[in-house]
Amino acid sequence: TRLLLVLKEPALQLLGTCSPLFGEIRSPSYPKPYPNDNISRWDIQVPKGYVVKLTFKYFDLEPSESCFYDYVKVSDKKDLGRYCGRLGSTTGNYPGRKEFVSKGNKIHLEFHSDFSNEDNGTVIPYRGFLAYYRAVDLDECEPDNAAENDERPQCQHFCHNYVGGYFCSCRIGYQLQSDHHSCKGKEKF
Repeated sequence: TRLLLVLKEPALQLLGTCSPLFGEIRSPSYPKPYPNDNISRWDIQVPKGYVVKLTFKYFDLEPSESCFYDYVKVSDKKDLGRYCGRLGSTTGNYPGRKEFVSKGNKIHLEFHSDFSNEDNGTVIPYRGFLAYYRAVDLDECEPDNAAENDERPQCQHFCHNYVGGYFCSCRIGYQLQSDHHSCKGKEKF
């Protein structure tokens, strides 16, 4: 359980608290304006049996059509969206109070800024973002929840969730087998 920081391309700073169960991610220099020509990446991993819930507490990136200039991309096994803009922007894709929930126990953030933050020759000091994440128990027994690698418990009879995992049990007259999932009727003598 760790917050893994991958450094690639331009320099990057991580200014946030790290914990296996919760933390924050800040764009470079936040709350001051973020630098130009920056690429930053964060891989957030929580313990197995949990999913990652991520929300943006503050978000102020240069707005553009299709978030072409500056953006934050959120993904897990699939792309969860590309976001830019600020409160009240008519262009971009402002995330608002949306909660991003991973399918497994990992989520990835990628921040890109282009060569400038100008509008008609005026430099605009966009401040970037502040995001919070936390580990949330995954109810492996819930049919709609996809566990890591899209596997679901294959409990033959009953599935019981607990914080961080699950276990299987059998109906009366059956015994749980060594695979801890299947049940076999008890022999009567």
